[in-house]
Amino acid sequence: MYKDLERQVISAGKCVMCGTCVSACPHDLLAVDEWGKRIVCVGKCPMDCKVCTDICIGLHPIEVDSSEIFGVFSEVVHVQSLMNDVKQYSYFQYQPIHRSLGDIAKPKSGVVSSVLIYLLQEGLVGCAVVAGRRQDEPWRPSPAIATNRNEVLYASGTKPFHCPTNAVLISALANFDRVALVGLPCHIEGVRRLAERYKEFREQIAYLIGIPCGNIFSRDLFTRQAVKKGIDIEEIVAVDFDNAVFKEETPINNLGMYIVTRNGRRHPLSLNEFKAAMAKECIGCKDFSAEHSDLSVATLGAPTGWSTVFIRTGKGKEIIETMVAKGLLTKRQFVYEKVKDKAKLAAQAEMVWLKSQPKTWMSIVTQALIKRARMYY
Repeated sequence: MYKDLERQVISAGKCVMCGTCVSACPHDLLAVDEWGKRIVCVGKCPMDCKVCTDICIGLHPIEVDSSEIFGVFSEVVHVQSLMNDVKQYSYFQYQPIHRSLGDIAKPKSGVVSSVLIYLLQEGLVGCAVVAGRRQDEPWRPSPAIATNRNEVLYASGTKPFHCPTNAVLISALANFDRVALVGLPCHIEGVRRLAERYKEFREQIAYLIGIPCGNIFSRDLFTRQAVKKGIDIEEIVAVDFDNAVFKEETPINNLGMYIVTRNGRRHPLSLNEFKAAMAKECIGCKDFSAEHSDLSVATLGAPTGWSTVFIRTGKGKEIIETMVAKGLLTKRQFVYEKVKDKAKLAAQAEMVWLKSQPKTWMSIVTQALIKRARMYY
């Protein structure tokens, strides 16, 4: 019942805005509000319906399969796209007022976009559910259904904010027999829960590509930090990061994250600014690497222009191997322990930072984050 969802999750600050409940509602009564910030009920919810609360990640947190930070996988490799137009694409190249920002928001390796384009062109899926871009605020994501190469590329690039991607799943399933989805761990887990409950989700969702998630921004807290830095919100066009921050030799406290404004200037975010802007409802999450996906595509531990890909299922492996054989991707082996060690350092640094904060900041949520950090070393 929506009243329970509103009381126990939304008003309680536990909603991660994955959008799963919108697609799960058998009465088609749930929706995302016009600001993309809240799940609302648009009709009278039956008293005896509990679907939304049963599948809610806010009420029933993700359970990871292993004590390993990256979960269970059959293989991990470095992968790079060989589709040059994909690697060079930037959303801003095609926006007249932003054309000078063509180097911003380019894919880091092009792997995710290349895989989606391949699946669409080969007819393996009819569409891909992705985090697209808002026209009015291109730095903010918005749920989108991509059906061709251009729509996939339009949605590419870094957008580290809440996006109710799963809210459009029900529409995708109504119009296409087979669907791929790209999402954060919460989106992937939401789809898995839907597949357990509903036959159409189980049969029609063909591929799940996960994007590992350390922390994402709350829109309101992010804009507050931007204003403190003297940045006009209307001038923001992207939030980007320097791929070098994830290299082995980079100090873990060097975030390499920037707010990019219309004039092309990059405004660096300090660790304190980043932590102050992160979404508090997400920081107790234990699934860093989208463990329940077919493929997890990460930047952590990969050289510039490459991604670290965790292959978790047979069909995930088949995609990578087939695309490599066709000359669409290239892959190479590497020492996995180096990536694992880098992730452990990040967890340790996170806990050190938390313990340095004033006691008034050490809330129950913060304790949950410390517990998460301790899992990994």
